Amino acid sequence: MQEQDKRAVESMCRCGLDLEGVINVFPSLPGEEIASIYKSVRGRDKDANEQYDS
Repeated sequence: MQEQDKRAVESMCRCGLDLEGVINVFPSLPGEEIASIYKSVRGRDKDANEQYDS
């Protein structure tokens, strides 16, 4: 997957789509890679939110 594709997937993850929605937006990209990016982005966002909530 190209860097540009990764950034596009990361952007969609931050828009609030669930994993299935993100995969449907990018049908030509490998679902496993999208899932990995999704989990990474959502994990970072969760950690950032917890930091600000404290």
